[in-house]
Amino acid sequence: MPSMQLPTALRDILLREIYQQANDLDWEFLSNGEKTAQYRKWIEDPKVGGVLLSHGPEKDARVWIKDVPMKEYARAQEGIGHYVRYAVNRFRGPEEIVQAACGEGWSPLPGSLGEKPNHCIATDGEESRYVCWGRPGTFRDLIWAAVNEAIEAKRHPAIVITTRDGETVSTADRARQIKVAEHCGVSLTHLHRTMIPNPDYVGASLED
Repeated sequence: MPSMQLPTALRDILLREIYQQANDLDWEFLSNGEKTAQYRKWIEDPKVGGVLLSHGPEKDARVWIKDVPMKEYARAQEGIGHYVRYAVNRFRGPEEIVQAACGEGWSPLPGSLGEKPNHCIATDGEESRYVCWGRPGTFRDLIWAAVNEAIEAKRHPAIVITTRDGETVSTADRARQIKVAEHCGVSLTHLHRTMIPNPDYVGASLED
């Protein structure tokens, strides 16, 4: 964890600014090279690096940006974690995932949300079921997590492959994923999601 000690109010301003810029850049669709270039731009940005460098050396500023706001960015867009309120737009949350996998009447069990991969325990009030989800490139991790749960589960675990606007799964890949899931005794759902304005958003302007 970065050693930078930032006043709470200043930290809040930085998180808001970085998340606003990440949203404008459509961060999740940037290549690794583009993300590396953006980290450099943030260090050079008076509203980000200019503030951080007044509280510590450049190496600590770089680590802080990567390990604090951006490490949590994808989770915040999922509606999970302590940084949700800084995300300008986000998905509808685990409830949408659970209902796609299990149907109406099911919801995430409070306190069951986890990550690596994103997962939760879904319940209809009587039965429970493990559900994990992620983008198409995470299918291998998702199937491994689900298979491990299937060993002792009373109900088949569920995987949800999520896509968003601008992202698709080819017909061949979809068919292959379905076959693998069936072979492993895991249910599989493909869900295309659209982001919504974050109802918990706190705003992003440094002049607020």
